[in-house]
Amino acid sequence: KLIVTDYLSKEQEKSNEANLLKAFSVDTMKQPDYRDIKVSFEVVEPNTSNRTITNRAQITEDTDKDGNPVDDEDSTPNVWNEGEDDQDIENLKVKYFDLSLRKWVTEAIVIENGKASITPTGHTAEDEPEAIVKVDLRKDRWQTVTVKFKYSIRVTNEGEIAGYAKEVKDYIPNGLKFEQADNPDWYVVEDGVVATDKLADVLLQPGESIEVSITLTWINSQDNLGGKINTAEISKDENEFDTPDIDSTPDNKVPSEDDIETAPVMLAIRTGKKVQYTALIISTLVILIGGTYLVKRYVLK
Repeated sequence: KLIVTDYLSKEQEKSNEANLLKAFSVDTMKQPDYRDIKVSFEVVEPNTSNRTITNRAQITEDTDKDGNPVDDEDSTPNVWNEGEDDQDIENLKVKYFDLSLRKWVTEAIVIENGKASITPTGHTAEDEPEAIVKVDLRKDRWQTVTVKFKYSIRVTNEGEIAGYAKEVKDYIPNGLKFEQADNPDWYVVEDGVVATDKLADVLLQPGESIEVSITLTWINSQDNLGGKINTAEISKDENEFDTPDIDSTPDNKVPSEDDIETAPVMLAIRTGKKVQYTALIISTLVILIGGTYLVKRYVLK
């Protein structure tokens, strides 16, 4: 792309010799004579690996005070020769915006006869893949047991621009339910979808993280067993430059993006005497490359 201006030419002078650059005199001047001109551009996403944009400027034509062509002793106008002083470059590094989300199960909660048994899973945001949290229910007691799963959701600013996670959504799988009393920071958006704006006013600087939790309850039914895949996603983001996330689109439910993640749980009936919690990895390969649908299908199978 090339743009040209004659703003500093003799023809564009608004007063006598206003654009004429005087010859330098060591006796009368402390610095060479100069004029400034400004140019503005709208920055678009660069396609270079270092995200650097190089802008070049050069004198393309020069004249004397009468408007006649004149030779520059050390530069050739309109020819880019390295080392000449009638040209210059300016490098601009474009910063990027990138929020990511991780989700994992932190607690399995079993309530029986009014007494809650809370079992920490020991899982973390860095687990890859996260082991499936399994609760085995007693065959003779499952009707009277309440099972809850507590999830943590972490939003991290992996970019170079500070920004906000204005809204986070949670997509509740069939077989689990949302109870408002357990989740005062969340609200129902539609059937099977809840959201929170608890993080909306927290400005995340590059490298910073913040967490929010949600608790979901198993719907008691002997037919409601097997795997449950819960999903959370950043549904609204914001930064002062209105720069879109470099690798994700909020609220689009694309599982390959890094602003969305799943967390698996499983319920089963057992013949033993105790309600039991275990963590297992059914198949690392399936979880890594199979996606949410395949994981869920494998677990239910």
